[in-house]
Amino acid sequence: MALLVGNLEWTEEADPVPGILRRLGIPRDQLREWKLVRKSLDARHRKQFWMATWRVEVADEARILKKNIHSVRQWTERDDGRYGLADQGPKRRAWPAASRPIIVGAGPAGLFAALYLAEAGAPVLLLERGGPVEDRVPAVNQFWQRKAPLNPENNLIFGEGGAGTFSDGKIYTRRRDGDLGYLFNRLVSFGADPSILQESYAHLGTDKVRAILPVFRRRLMELGVEVRYHTAVKDLIVENGRCVGVILADGSLERGGPVIVAAGYSARDTSAMMVRAGAAAEARPMAIGVRIEHPQELIDLATYGHERGELPAASYRLAHNPPNGRTAHTFCMCPGGMVVPASNHPDRVVVNGMSFAARKAFWANSAVIVEVQPSDYGSSDPLAGYAWQDKIEKAAFAAGGSGYRAPAQRYVDLLNKKDSKDLPRSSYPMGLEPFDLRQLLPDFVIAGMIEGIQRFDRKLSGFAGDQAILIAPETRTTSPVRFLRHKSSQSTTLQDLYPVGEGAGYGGGIISCALDGYRTARAIVEVIQG
Repeated sequence: MALLVGNLEWTEEADPVPGILRRLGIPRDQLREWKLVRKSLDARHRKQFWMATWRVEVADEARILKKNIHSVRQWTERDDGRYGLADQGPKRRAWPAASRPIIVGAGPAGLFAALYLAEAGAPVLLLERGGPVEDRVPAVNQFWQRKAPLNPENNLIFGEGGAGTFSDGKIYTRRRDGDLGYLFNRLVSFGADPSILQESYAHLGTDKVRAILPVFRRRLMELGVEVRYHTAVKDLIVENGRCVGVILADGSLERGGPVIVAAGYSARDTSAMMVRAGAAAEARPMAIGVRIEHPQELIDLATYGHERGELPAASYRLAHNPPNGRTAHTFCMCPGGMVVPASNHPDRVVVNGMSFAARKAFWANSAVIVEVQPSDYGSSDPLAGYAWQDKIEKAAFAAGGSGYRAPAQRYVDLLNKKDSKDLPRSSYPMGLEPFDLRQLLPDFVIAGMIEGIQRFDRKLSGFAGDQAILIAPETRTTSPVRFLRHKSSQSTTLQDLYPVGEGAGYGGGIISCALDGYRTARAIVEVIQG
């Protein structure tokens, strides 16, 4: 057995044992083992430190527990998963010959669904419309450098790993359980730094994600998964209310099932395909706005009160919830990162953020977004949110000069209703075009961003200052449609169709989507194998 000892102040160069002994009230000879299971940087004070949680084994556990010491309790089986120590893999057994799971999309949801099913013995077919990471990264770089046009099928959005391949690689979780233990252990086995099992605000970095994906792929293939890239699905095969396969873009058919559709929220044609096939869906809220960019040094000074030194690049998560207005919040903050073009559709401008693992770039950026309700879409069509987004993205392309330059404005100029005569240097690789964002974004979005940024400046001095630049538009923070599902993740109206992940309206990042794919696969295994 073991104990869980939490909320201990600790610095990485310090020996943790004295603090553990003081908390437990025991001599050194009674402490047998100790293991760091969680750490979170406390940057609220001039002197920064980690708040650490330890798994410890002691000589007389029962006596210590009787003391009822604050932040000390018995380690449980649930904690194994909560702290990423458990391995919840399935037992590999014979799979029914009549069942061949088909997975559409090789993002986090699709990859982890394929992994769990394959570990259980299923002969999975994994279809991805984009390319493997080895040819996807060059395609994206060539587009950014204007050496090649945007490839609608192989880009920052579509391809192995999904949009998360070009991101900060955040794997934050508000809670950890046995399911998450499975995900985190698999990521480490594929090459992720073991520190992700310990850090509360862990991230992978786009470069690390790109290194993990080929290892992940090799493991899938070892387990018998057939992986096909550059293979788009254009329709579902439906017979007697059941999804029994897919029709590929080249007209060929792949019969099998169940069918898991794990497309991202930018795969608008895939959502339309599912609605057309009979999958029930509804419009859902989303949020849009801009990327706000500052020098990373400004964020470091506002957070730490001094130069960063050996501390990690400072990050933030900010929200403003007015009693009678629209919520504004930051999203997907990228310390030491860059703002990137993020559309898979030609002649649209969409921006997102990305960081490498070291987070050493000059800039910091984050989305500043305002809530949008389905009533704003102007239609009861469940896909109306896509059309609403698309109108803004087309207008942004025109505002940038029709060459994928992004319209941008200094925040102080937006606040004072002035044009930005010049713009500071930016990380955005395809160039910026000065533009009055009031002419691009809805009035309620502009008002919500201004109110939010003014509030955020109270927490981070300089956030609303003259070094803040707004780069637009950030329209694809989440899916504007949700497909209705049973508890098992199966569509409520189309048997053997499983819409999962962000594109289905069930996820908001790498881990939440991976978790949705994993749980869907587990539900399928339980039904088929009993």
